[in-house]
Amino acid sequence: MSTSPPTSPGTVAETSPALTPDLLTGLRDAATGDRALRIARNAVTAADVNAVALNRDAVVALDPTTEVKLDSLGVSDQKQSGRCWMFAAYNVFRHRVAEKLDVKEFEFSHTYLQFHDKIEKSNHVLRTLETLFRDGVTDLDDRTVAALLQAPASDGGQWNYFTNLVAKYGVVPSYAMPETFASGRTPQLDGRLRTVLRRGALRLRDAVADGDAAATEAVIADTLADAHRVTAIHLGLPPTEFTWQYRDSAGGFHRGGTYTPQQFAAEMLPDDLDSYVSVVHDPRHAAGRAFSITHENNMWGTRDFSYVTAGIDTLRRLVTDSLDDGEPVWFACDVNRQFVATSGVWDADLLELDALYGTDSATTKAGQMATAESRLTHGMVFTGYDRSPAGDLRFRVENSWGTKSHAQHTELAGGGYGTMADNWFADNVFQVVVPRRRLTDASASGLTDDLTDALAALDRGDTTDLPIWDAMA
Repeated sequence: MSTSPPTSPGTVAETSPALTPDLLTGLRDAATGDRALRIARNAVTAADVNAVALNRDAVVALDPTTEVKLDSLGVSDQKQSGRCWMFAAYNVFRHRVAEKLDVKEFEFSHTYLQFHDKIEKSNHVLRTLETLFRDGVTDLDDRTVAALLQAPASDGGQWNYFTNLVAKYGVVPSYAMPETFASGRTPQLDGRLRTVLRRGALRLRDAVADGDAAATEAVIADTLADAHRVTAIHLGLPPTEFTWQYRDSAGGFHRGGTYTPQQFAAEMLPDDLDSYVSVVHDPRHAAGRAFSITHENNMWGTRDFSYVTAGIDTLRRLVTDSLDDGEPVWFACDVNRQFVATSGVWDADLLELDALYGTDSATTKAGQMATAESRLTHGMVFTGYDRSPAGDLRFRVENSWGTKSHAQHTELAGGGYGTMADNWFADNVFQVVVPRRRLTDASASGLTDDLTDALAALDRGDTTDLPIWDAMA
């Protein structure tokens, strides 16, 4: 329960008026006489707001056909889980794997990496809390401690989470560790892990306070054993080796033999995954700087999520250059702003909500980030683009929500692929991930930002550290 702070009548009179009966009557009278409000109310009380506000002109204006198109497979489906970052990372590479193997369908196992991600995140949060407790940060209401305990071992992640896991555990094809009920519907798994880890945190704080190093390690070991057991019950145990064999599109049989996950990763994924760089458009900060989000990580002993900042024109150029060279691009955005899944269109003018409500919500991208109006909510992949004769850009997007709306059970436009207008890109795309060479070789001279100093700072670890509750987290 919360209450407003007490104020004297004099203080109230000097500031804003309270919700007096006269004020409330005036608001009601104004609403009663507002014809536009009445029409909007009649529509919205009978239908979904987005359906009422949908700008049909924006929907039909974005032709989904693009000159550059790299995808060749159907979309994947993360279901009711927050594994978008992992699905998007695999989607950067799986089309090339399918082409290499000459197969019509191919999927890596998301459950395999998901299992290891849960265990690594559990260890990471426990080790981070241990460090904080040893440093005297023992108040559970401390903002960092509270942020860590809010959703320990949750589904979310960044590109570096993917590369951390692949480097240590490798990858396997989907049949070697298939999806389970819980892998695609994670609330029960995540809820139990939260319970296990929060209890472990309380025990850990007591052990650290007692100064007993052996007891501290025992608490961590016990908690990790519980987390492992919970995860194994929901997802199964990951294979340490598997038999790799398949039929190509012509029906030919290929027997690869026995593989370890590390061997499979070495054969199917590029060997320069650790060279990929996150380039971020964050108008709160100047371009050409290096940042890290403290504790934004899934694996203890590795670097926290780190990136360089650039202007939106640089992000746009990195995407189109990569696609021109046959390389899809992982990106992060605020997915549900000005978007209706069944339309398959992202456009800054898609939903005429201000016109419907009679309000003015215009603000800047920086303002949206600063007030939590906009956040990084989803990772997807650019697989194509088109530039009209007039120079207008639109992008082809591979999502990982399957082909049907999970909420409405209706078919998604484009078979789960979508089309993004350039105005939406500018407003809502925050991060792209590209190989370092795109920022350093001769072709990088055409970029609008010189990122040389920022990359050097990133390499040195000389980054400006931002807290885990920052808008970029």
